[in-house]
Amino acid sequence: MNYFDRKIISIHNDEELNEAEVILKGTVNRTVRKLPLATFQEHEKQSNGDGDESSDQLTNQSVGGVQRARELTEANPEDSLPAVYGGLFTVAEYFTRSFDAVKGKFFEKVIAAEEDSHRLDVDRNLGHLLQYLLEPELCWKSLNYTRETLDADEEDRLSDLDSITFDLAENNQQANADATLFFEEEGTLVFGEHRTSVVSGGTTARPSLMRKPRALVRELTKSNNIVTIPDNIGQEYDISPDSYALTELLNEVGVEEIHFHVGILFNEKRTPARWEEDPQQGTSRRLIEEFEEDLPTNLTKDLRNISLDSQNLQLEFEVPVSPNSDETIQFHMSFLYGDVYLNTIYTGSRIATGESGSVETFDSPRSLRGIISENDADDLWLGFSIAERENKVFEISTQNRNNAMEIADLILEDDQLTDRLVEFRELCRTGKRRKADRELLAFARDVSEMYDEKRDNQYVEWVFGGNPLNYLQDVTIETLVYDSISRPLFLRRFPEATPPEPEYEKDDIVEASLGDVRHTLETYLFDVEDDTTKKQNIVRAVRNKTEYEQSGTNIPASEDDPIDWDNAPTKSEIGDLLDIATPTSLLKNMASGTSKNKGGLFEKRGDKFAVPARVGHRMGRFMRDLPEDAKREAEQPAVLSS
Repeated sequence: MNYFDRKIISIHNDEELNEAEVILKGTVNRTVRKLPLATFQEHEKQSNGDGDESSDQLTNQSVGGVQRARELTEANPEDSLPAVYGGLFTVAEYFTRSFDAVKGKFFEKVIAAEEDSHRLDVDRNLGHLLQYLLEPELCWKSLNYTRETLDADEEDRLSDLDSITFDLAENNQQANADATLFFEEEGTLVFGEHRTSVVSGGTTARPSLMRKPRALVRELTKSNNIVTIPDNIGQEYDISPDSYALTELLNEVGVEEIHFHVGILFNEKRTPARWEEDPQQGTSRRLIEEFEEDLPTNLTKDLRNISLDSQNLQLEFEVPVSPNSDETIQFHMSFLYGDVYLNTIYTGSRIATGESGSVETFDSPRSLRGIISENDADDLWLGFSIAERENKVFEISTQNRNNAMEIADLILEDDQLTDRLVEFRELCRTGKRRKADRELLAFARDVSEMYDEKRDNQYVEWVFGGNPLNYLQDVTIETLVYDSISRPLFLRRFPEATPPEPEYEKDDIVEASLGDVRHTLETYLFDVEDDTTKKQNIVRAVRNKTEYEQSGTNIPASEDDPIDWDNAPTKSEIGDLLDIATPTSLLKNMASGTSKNKGGLFEKRGDKFAVPARVGHRMGRFMRDLPEDAKREAEQPAVLSS
């Protein structure tokens, strides 16, 4: 990646992204939307753990992982994995409370999506294992990132199976696996559970890896019936309609072996982990030894032929299909690393387990670096790096401003740049991706050059060691991303947001100040935690249909320009225009507020709604065009009834 080849995915609609980008955006979308807020000093403060909620952890130390990622990427310019790794995890750690969950979902989906022929399932809980065992291909197709869709018959088949849940112990019902793969021809059922790094979570994290295999083994050693197969399912899938214990059912559908692999994906240098690079291997050895010691005994089915090889981190035994039965299911458990783990999951083969295992033993090995390097988006690590530096500029400045704020105001003060920003916002929503990408870079370059000519400070030189113009272009990119996915720049025309008083109730009759309006815009209309597209479309429709007496357009001539109520839209007209049920409650919320904000976006007269002139004046050219679907509907000629 370089300053002229930025790859920003967050400003684009999902259908325009490739599969790898959909996965990345789907798992860290909220984090990416919060990043620009940090640049503009609008992010939520995080506690440092001592109860002081006003403290902020955005420091040079917290951004160290991002800087390290950039150094590793520059040392290996053909390999973008370190940048993705560092950006994803260091940023998520700062902006989310549970960033380990974010990491897990990301890698699970990427690994599953890479090998579509394997139909690898992710996050499958033990209680709904039957659905996957009988329809692995359909379960895989139903994942929202696979680009495949189910037809009506397939939907019905999955729905029928979804109603059949294993009756397991409460603690075992929701035991999920990061990866589940059934090799029907070999009769091998594979589970994978992994940690991202050899240092993920310290020594306290690895014990949690044993919860899922422990739950599985406890259920395997019981002989109570956990499911009844109805006649229609039995006939559809050639299973005798009957009640089954877990091992009996697995045997019935053809499972002869169960492999449970615990994987450690990356080393400390953010490349695929290897056996000899694990500083916590002693913990893994202790865990597998303790697991063997705790294997269930004196239940209805005793395990047979237990074999522990702690040096190679492997444990094997046999589980009788039923008490005193000669039929057994083989169980294998092992700890694996990096590409060896990945290929062992993909193939169902155990040829590379143990200390001497090598990825080279596989016929056509796949690489974690290869499949994850495709996710070389700049959004995360670029955004966090800009936020960190611009926070330093804010501290240095005596005016409590930074370059991003100056650039934002430069755009808002220039009519041509404002129009260009409005067009760029629409291009991100409706235009082709390649065109939007070109305009993002061109727009950022033009604005950064204008700002560079007028700035009278050396803040860039103080926080950035390279070409100042390159840095300013990155700041401008982040400013445009802020406008596209977080909060529009026009909010800067309003006074600082003022949250409502604690005693404020929704039905209170209050006059919302412009500070109250900005609070409504930030927390209700542009809430970074939720999808507010429907609300935004309502505002665009009302704004489009609001006219003012002096200007005669939907942009008021001044803050005092009276609303032309004769032509103001009714709530039913707004609903018809957007093809939604009459949005009465949303319209009222934006007018009179909720328990969390004072509204103020609309004025209400009877069943009509309009944008107050003082609000419309500050919005200016922004959000005054109809959404595309409504625009096409409005352009249709009226049909005369006969």
